[in-house]
Amino acid sequence: MKFYSILTVVAMTAALTCCSAAKKNKTNKGEQEITQLCNYYTDETTFYGNGIAESTDMQMAKDKATTSARAQISSTLNIAVENFVKRYRTDTNDTLDQKTEDRLQTLTIQTLANSTVCCERIVRAENGKYRAYVSVSLPKAVVADAAKKAMAEQKEATLDDRAGAFDKIVEQEIVKAGK
Repeated sequence: MKFYSILTVVAMTAALTCCSAAKKNKTNKGEQEITQLCNYYTDETTFYGNGIAESTDMQMAKDKATTSARAQISSTLNIAVENFVKRYRTDTNDTLDQKTEDRLQTLTIQTLANSTVCCERIVRAENGKYRAYVSVSLPKAVVADAAKKAMAEQKEATLDDRAGAFDKIVEQEIVKAGK
């Protein structure tokens, strides 16, 4: 009976030691978890970008964080445009000329001017520097409208080219018919 009591105590001690060792391994010495004050995730209707910056000047920290957040959205838009072009080629068995692709890219990136700061928190760190947390939002509808505009301009240019070619052929045939 005494043997079972000792065995139980040893087993319980080993179990508690293992659990506490596992908890200690989850955080490294000198590290602590940081809570980001402004942190939004892109959803069905809006692109979000989050930025953090630190500076001795409060306005500089805020500007850097805002630029960082907009750069994050810009990167997302670049990927979205590339995926759109690939899918357009696959679905329509048609290619967009490089000029149209560039225009589409430019228009969607220009929509960043319509982005707005939706969250802004500034804290002062122990070292005296300001740390700015900024989240920027951009409605997906604005991006979709810019893409539609670029595609409409591409179709219009194609129709103008075809109409110009048609007019040229008609003119040539009329000249031939007069001879």
